[in-house]
Amino acid sequence: MDSEDAMAKVKEVSEGVRETARTVRQSLEEDQAPGQALGFLRDVVREAPLPSLLVAFMLGCLVARR
Repeated sequence: MDSEDAMAKVKEVSEGVRETARTVRQSLEEDQAPGQALGFLRDVVREAPLPSLLVAFMLGCLVARR
């Protein structure tokens, strides 16, 4: 397999992953009504990703200790 074939495969797989992510994102957005817990959590994480990551890490530590 030469480098052109490898690059073509990488581009093909990359586009497939993008399309799958786009489809999943659209499905999730269509099924979420405003004000639900998952919708609220999604909005909070989008606004403040680093503090949300810290909270998730701390909750993981608490659960792992039990």
